Amino acid sequence: MTKRKRRYGIDSDWAQSILFVLLGISTFLVLLPVLITVMLSLKPNGDFVTKNIWALPSSLEFSNYSYAFYEILGNMFNTLWIDVVSTVSVTLLSAFSAYIFVRKKFPGRNFLFYMVIIPTMCPGIVYLTAQYLNIVNLGLFGTYWALYLPYLAGNQIGSIFLYRTFMSQQPEDIYEAARIDGAGDFRIFFTICLPLSVGILMVQSIGIFSAIYNDYLWPMMMFVGRPEKSTLMPVLRELANSAGAEAKGASYALYLLSGIPLLIATAISLKFSISGEFAAGLKY
Repeated sequence: MTKRKRRYGIDSDWAQSILFVLLGISTFLVLLPVLITVMLSLKPNGDFVTKNIWALPSSLEFSNYSYAFYEILGNMFNTLWIDVVSTVSVTLLSAFSAYIFVRKKFPGRNFLFYMVIIPTMCPGIVYLTAQYLNIVNLGLFGTYWALYLPYLAGNQIGSIFLYRTFMSQQPEDIYEAARIDGAGDFRIFFTICLPLSVGILMVQSIGIFSAIYNDYLWPMMMFVGRPEKSTLMPVLRELANSAGAEAKGASYALYLLSGIPLLIATAISLKFSISGEFAAGLKY
């Protein structure tokens, strides 16, 4: 019978046990607010009056979630519609722009690229007023174009920079072989460039999706007095307050339901981040 090799330092059994305990405590503390919110969302309205707020619910009130779902449905649909359209448009347009910057040789290419990324030096809040005035002067105030166009323009800068850096590490020989076979730029882009870049495209697009979904200030400015057309975040507090009048637990259910799309997006992002697909283009 072979003797087990003794490990020292961070690899020792004691050190690993301590790390496991600390990791468990950290995970519990991170999940604690979510667990408390879930508990509060299942409480009947009477428990908030007769019991301590930290007490367990006397019965599980699942009707809070059905009430919250119908309250949130319209604004969540608005959010997901504009979010998906904007994210797909930004991803395709910025990826194709990055492809042009990497694979096409033309005078002033680097100058144009620097002009594209210069706005990153200016905080977005600085040109917020100018952006608002442009939307008003174009007659787009109160329409979904007032969200779509700024999202499409504003999210391209970082995406082009990231995609250009990633695509520049892909071998030119693959693209040259496709050109010799007679493939055009659009065919090369959709059949070679995008499949090789799917990992970085998904990670970046999920980040854009989350940023647009969580946007509060710009939709609030564009839909003042029109909560039925607004995206979710600017009206979430108002929806929660209106739900609390009938069932306080429903207000907590609203917050939980509003986070489901972000939870799904994060799970998808982690799949591509943790798997080898994120770095697939670096191996060629």
